[in-house]
Amino acid sequence: MRFLFVAALLSLFITSCSDKSSSLVGRWELDEIDYTEHYKRIPEETRDLIRTAMDKAFKKLKGKTFFTFSENEKLILEAPNFLNEVKKTMGSWKINDTQDSLRIIIADEVENYRIDQINADSLILSTSEVPARTLILLRKKWKD
Repeated sequence: MRFLFVAALLSLFITSCSDKSSSLVGRWELDEIDYTEHYKRIPEETRDLIRTAMDKAFKKLKGKTFFTFSENEKLILEAPNFLNEVKKTMGSWKINDTQDSLRIIIADEVENYRIDQINADSLILSTSEVPARTLILLRKKWKD
């Protein structure tokens, strides 16, 4: 009985300390962008106008934006361009040593995110970079 208890604790410890890099590998669909923190920094008189514009822009991305993280720290971003054509852009990614931050590099742009949650089905990333936002991504199963 004691062996089972120790084995269960060890299993829980190994699971909680698992490498987030391997958990990140796969294809993720952008499900939501939350700009709540950004809106707090905008004057009230322009907040509704900006919120409407950002909501409209996100509707063009919804269901068409995917992040594919590969094991070799390469990234493929699929997203619609200004003509609403889905384009693939190559980039890279890196999780820091403490496994709580993700750096995404696409072209000459670098974005740093805090990893708020990662599990088998969802990934939640947040940044205070302007515009401050939280990305909610859902794991997509590969289609044969």
